[in-house]
Amino acid sequence: MTQKNSHYNRRATSAVAQFVSALKTESVKGGVFDSAAAADFVQTALDQNTSVKVPVQLQAVFDEADDKQVKTLTRAILDGANTYEKMHGMPAPADLLEQAIHLAYGTTSEARKAMGITLDSASSEHSDPLSLQSNRAVVAILSTMSEAIPFAHYLPADIGSNEAKLAIMTHQAGSTYGSYEQGDLLDGAYSGETFISSGREHLCTIVAAAGVPTGAITGKLTSVQATEDTCDPAAAAIKLLRGRTLVYVNGIVAAMEVSGSGTGLSAVSGQITLAGTVHQIGGTVNPANGDIALTATPAIPVGNHVLVEGFIDYEGNEAQTPSIITSVDTFSLFAKPWRVLTRQSIDSRTQMANELGLDPYSEGVIAIQAQFANERHYEVLRKARRLSAQNTETFDFAWATQGDYKVRADVWRDFGATLGASSQKMALLTMNHGISHLYVGANVAAQMHSLPNDIFEPSGVFERPGIYRIGRLFGRYDVYYTPKVVAEAGSTAEILCIGRATDVTRNPFVLGDAVAPTIMPLAVNSDMKTGAAFYARNFTSVNPHQPSSLACAMINITNLF
Repeated sequence: MTQKNSHYNRRATSAVAQFVSALKTESVKGGVFDSAAAADFVQTALDQNTSVKVPVQLQAVFDEADDKQVKTLTRAILDGANTYEKMHGMPAPADLLEQAIHLAYGTTSEARKAMGITLDSASSEHSDPLSLQSNRAVVAILSTMSEAIPFAHYLPADIGSNEAKLAIMTHQAGSTYGSYEQGDLLDGAYSGETFISSGREHLCTIVAAAGVPTGAITGKLTSVQATEDTCDPAAAAIKLLRGRTLVYVNGIVAAMEVSGSGTGLSAVSGQITLAGTVHQIGGTVNPANGDIALTATPAIPVGNHVLVEGFIDYEGNEAQTPSIITSVDTFSLFAKPWRVLTRQSIDSRTQMANELGLDPYSEGVIAIQAQFANERHYEVLRKARRLSAQNTETFDFAWATQGDYKVRADVWRDFGATLGASSQKMALLTMNHGISHLYVGANVAAQMHSLPNDIFEPSGVFERPGIYRIGRLFGRYDVYYTPKVVAEAGSTAEILCIGRATDVTRNPFVLGDAVAPTIMPLAVNSDMKTGAAFYARNFTSVNPHQPSSLACAMINITNLF
């Protein structure tokens, strides 16, 4: 399994990627985890005796732990990464690893001082908040990795302010020039129009009187390329390189300037054969202002394509040299609180323990954690469904007719064209990426399970009631089953498509936690009830950068049966 290409523009994220990659390599000997090798690597990194450094926040966690706890934390990082890979079929991305380390850092004394609060241990009712800090760090790391949303990117939030900064870098034209107006984007599909090139092209007018061509051909080259074939005649005049102008008739070079020296108007000469008739082309081009005045003998018939290409003399137009402006738009994402309580009476707790062998306290904590993870995942899917309105396609399965001469695998193979078109549209909308993940209901999931391996690679995960990865379609798209959000009814079904960006800032959904999900045991009052309080503070945000938020699509399948 290989990881999709990702680019990490934050130095801290790249450092995490480098550290975890080296840790995985050094800790596995002969295909088996070697705890001693892992410990040696971490200690060497902590002593700064290697080119791979321990990430700053993880260094703070290790500083508060003894040798045994460091080994436990190291194993938690590796186990979390392995869990993610088993669940999602690809290595854990560095931004998620960084988020896990960030939450582990949130359990340290240094972080608590920044927050101005003290949180109790995640696994003990002891009043000492430092008693099991390594356990809280381990829980933070493992829960982050196991509950990650596969298409989301993670951005650590500041522990003190609960704010994360999302910075989007863009590039714009610094002046109205070529095919761009000042301020136009030069990113993504907007890139590539005429701007840096000195060449300008203009489709000239074949002058006619009463519909009959007179032989005159006129036009003007200017600084602004209004369309692919025409310059804006009202734009600023330009000076041209003398002796370089070319005349094309129907795409064929038919004439050119005859001399690269001299002053004033420059002569143009050449000929072209059209429908057996030789047309002599003469006239002039004015290198001082781009004016074109040509004559064809005999006259070239109206409907032919006479285009003149000239080249700007930048030494004579230094003030017109184009510029590109790089700017950064900054958006603030703020964490929101999550909280819930669970309580059990002493009677119910002892009865469950005695009769069923169950601990309602532990079961309540497990339910809280599951609800938190599922609620967050479905929240993002609902937001993705709303965003998909910008990119909606329909695929007619037409099984009633196609089933007479095709098997279902053949029709699903045809589906690849519709999926590819939606993915390309997404790449154009986002200026970054196409589809990477599909969410489907039970009927579509069942059909994909029956497809041959050259179309669909099953994940090997058995059916379960919640969201899980069922496999990879066409070797490109990771497919997940979801019992909610995606609708199926009769012979119709929806496929929700989401694209995971190549970097954090361009992802449609950005998640982050300011405070690690924390379980705090509640004190026993006179009612003799025991319980726990759950608290988390995070953001689950649609990217405020509009193009980046458009990485969602919906494909409606009709006539499935």
